[in-house]
Amino acid sequence: MSWDLILGFFPEEMQRLILDETISDLMINGTTGVFADRNGVVEPVALRAQLSTETLLAATQQIARKLGQNLSEQNPILNTRLPDGSRVAVVGPPASIHGITMTIRKFNQWYSTDDLIAAGAMPERVRDTVVQMMNEKKNGLIGGGTGAGKTTLLKALLDHIPNHERLCIIEQPAELQVLHANALRWEAVEAIPGQAEITPSELVAAALRHRPDRIILGEIRNECAYDLLQAMNTGHGGTLSTIHARSAWDALDRLSNLALSARPNLNHGFVRSEAAQAIDFVVYCERDQRGRRRVRELITVEGYSHHEQSFTTNILYRAAA
Repeated sequence: MSWDLILGFFPEEMQRLILDETISDLMINGTTGVFADRNGVVEPVALRAQLSTETLLAATQQIARKLGQNLSEQNPILNTRLPDGSRVAVVGPPASIHGITMTIRKFNQWYSTDDLIAAGAMPERVRDTVVQMMNEKKNGLIGGGTGAGKTTLLKALLDHIPNHERLCIIEQPAELQVLHANALRWEAVEAIPGQAEITPSELVAAALRHRPDRIILGEIRNECAYDLLQAMNTGHGGTLSTIHARSAWDALDRLSNLALSARPNLNHGFVRSEAAQAIDFVVYCERDQRGRRRVRELITVEGYSHHEQSFTTNILYRAAA
């Protein structure tokens, strides 16, 4: 499947925007406007012809069908991916008041760590330190906000893993371009008519039976955090994942909170100590006020203090404000 299979459902102006390689995120706010993220700066896009609710609805319904899914008033939310890994997120009526809301996150280009260093996204010493810890099979988290470059950094770091290692990569949706020959690519899916739900937790459990050298979880976003902690604390080193967070320390708190949501009787301190035992380092990415994506912090995790109810960490790097 290629872009050509879905482009025809959009007006010509929208087709050009979708194909524009300078745009990383294309945002359609129903009939109220279109916005584009170029180099980290979000700006409005002036269209010669206003988009109508009927045009957007027809386009999104056709896309959903092409991708084997459904969009209707009974099922107004669509989260899927395109052939190149680009994400398409849709919210339709009755939930979206001004018609169809659509956000396309495009992956026009993947970058190496050398590219990121050259662009000023991180210092060389930070890259070398993280790669060394990865080579030692230490477990890491990449935290940051939406659009901070977490997935881009994850992909760049994966390229440093020896090619002979067996990777099990779990995503929702699948978007990473992985070069390793011995890589399992699994995708968690939501329940839709005719298709049963397959959760990240189920895939993490299944991964343990397929002899992975490393488990890579594209994003930790729910109770699967608990299953991942158990996997890491039972001998599966070298795990790498991303998580939404506001700082490196917040990434640890959020990981623990998501793990706590898995069981109603879990102890707060126990889960946080499990997280401290499992995670060896955290990289925090941000998009600054000028739209630049960069690594802001790198910390190592030394343990958890039950007395102070806090993680014990060591700051290896912190960028200037």
